Amino acid sequence: MPTKTARRLEYHDRFALQQADQAIRKDVLRALVELVTNSNDSYGRFEAHGKPADGRIIIEIRRKVKDAEIRVRDFAEGMDTAIMNEAVGTYGAPTSGFLQGESVRGLWGRGLKDAFYGLGHGRVMSIRNGYYYEAALFTQDGAPMYDPPDEGQPVTDDLRQDLQIPEGNGTVLEIVISRTDVSVPLIDTLRFKLQQHFELRTIMNTRRRQVILREMDRYNRVKQEYPLSYTPPTGIRIYNEAFYVPGTPALVHLEVHRSDEPLTTVSEVGDYADGGLLVLSKRVVMALTLLKYGHSEHATRVYGSITCDYLHDLLQKEETEPILSATRDGLNWDHTFMKALRTEVEAKLEPLIQAERRLAQQQRAVVLDKRLRKRFTSALKRLNSIASEVLVGPRSAKTLSRPDIPFNGFGFVKEFISIQNGRAAGLTVRAKFSGDLRPGHIVEVVSEHPRVRVVTPYVELAARKDYPEIGEARIQVEGMQVGAEGVVSARVNGRRAEALVKVVSRPAEEESSGPRSFITDIEFNPSGDPRQRAAFDRETARIIIATRAPSVAQYLGLDGSGVTTPQGQVLLAELVTEVLCREIARVGVQNGKLPAFHESMEASIQAHVQRLEHEFAHEIHAYFVDPQYRREVGQGEGD
Repeated sequence: MPTKTARRLEYHDRFALQQADQAIRKDVLRALVELVTNSNDSYGRFEAHGKPADGRIIIEIRRKVKDAEIRVRDFAEGMDTAIMNEAVGTYGAPTSGFLQGESVRGLWGRGLKDAFYGLGHGRVMSIRNGYYYEAALFTQDGAPMYDPPDEGQPVTDDLRQDLQIPEGNGTVLEIVISRTDVSVPLIDTLRFKLQQHFELRTIMNTRRRQVILREMDRYNRVKQEYPLSYTPPTGIRIYNEAFYVPGTPALVHLEVHRSDEPLTTVSEVGDYADGGLLVLSKRVVMALTLLKYGHSEHATRVYGSITCDYLHDLLQKEETEPILSATRDGLNWDHTFMKALRTEVEAKLEPLIQAERRLAQQQRAVVLDKRLRKRFTSALKRLNSIASEVLVGPRSAKTLSRPDIPFNGFGFVKEFISIQNGRAAGLTVRAKFSGDLRPGHIVEVVSEHPRVRVVTPYVELAARKDYPEIGEARIQVEGMQVGAEGVVSARVNGRRAEALVKVVSRPAEEESSGPRSFITDIEFNPSGDPRQRAAFDRETARIIIATRAPSVAQYLGLDGSGVTTPQGQVLLAELVTEVLCREIARVGVQNGKLPAFHESMEASIQAHVQRLEHEFAHEIHAYFVDPQYRREVGQGEGD
């Protein structure tokens, strides 16, 4: 048998391009994640040597019909010829410092190259120790190409001005998006997704970094500029312990929080979810997961972190059993150690999820039998018709279409809105023009909460075309932390109006085109404020019965059980009457549908509450209380 000589396996040129496609997937966002983390790693190495770092990472987007451009600039180490040839001119080599134990994300030495080849071509331009270096990455005849830098040339003022690195070291990564199958998202989408992407979360949430997104015009001037940041949801910490994975030296720190609001999950929105646990190793984000609870409705408030530096040890050994996907799609949970880690973390999460399940069961509204639900449905129809009779009156087309005028002639059209974290939403202020309030007057808008940002602090009142005696202005506000809740105030000529803005994780539901019922339902809720027996939720248009309120708990269970008893029916009728009449009076007085009898708005509202209760209470009782529990009232007895 002839002797054979072994040789190294040769890889085809297209292999690198296929890897780039798998890693980037024609997605500008994925490419930007690679470039931003590359700059962050450079700062990390800089800081590891005790050197002061600027910390800025500037992203510039120049949209064009063809060959759009992106630039990512940092002011960190910079690269010379030797560093570029190693870090940029090789593919798949561990060049980031990861194998030397540094806290960096560049695990395989491919991220930067994938971004260039996945989108088109470009240049790496850098200043280091007073010299300028430039390399190029492009494809030629289907092959990935690298044009190395010449020996460095002394940096000039013109070069520094062009790169916008006025002093010290720094690097600019410039990509021309020449691939026709790659589209550039709108700047608002880029802004939202960059802030939300889980791999950038620790970068966006540290004072050591300042990430700035710029939209450039065709002359390469700044058109719009946005500082980017991410703040975890408001909530409480429900678990914070360290433990070892059995049979290994791996120390794990599990920290779990419960959000004040339901959160988007990985199963819903992937990399941009607010919910879930970040998997960290030496401060490097490796995954976002809820493990087996990823689709559980009782885990939607869970967020936090799993910190395990042992993952770096495994990666440095370059085992044949990989724990991280080569295309950076996350961790390989089928790895022997990852299975053990998963088992331990899930065991810690199980009682927390069970507690959420029990809480949900306690808060669930009473399951009404068919007869009682039919009665509620009939009652709600009548309650809404009462509201319509008082607030709308005779149904003329002109009356129905005319906009409501807020109390005192100035106010918000909606006093409560929910906005999605990282997104902007609109509020409208409306005014009736009078002697001291005219078209063109400027409304000043402020927010009392730092995470509810007013995008338009000054807006101008403009007359409506259909009703020129009515003025309106549109205000933009932005939510910057899930769970943040703040009052937005509008002021003009001594008048003031307020609206409550709540930041949520999931997109706010679109309003239906048809009119919404004044009251949509009656809910029994043990989590309602016990100091207030019943309240009106303006966001959902529901009457909320607080079943833990002392006077309510004497007759109704936490889930509303007991509502079929005589005392339960009478109590419910009283509570519904109280809430309905007060809400009708409030809306009527504030919108000018009901006259203001007093200088005090509250006194005027209370006067109408008493009148409405006298007029409608007996009718509401007839819907909620069975006839055998009601006494026939003779003529004159009810007066």
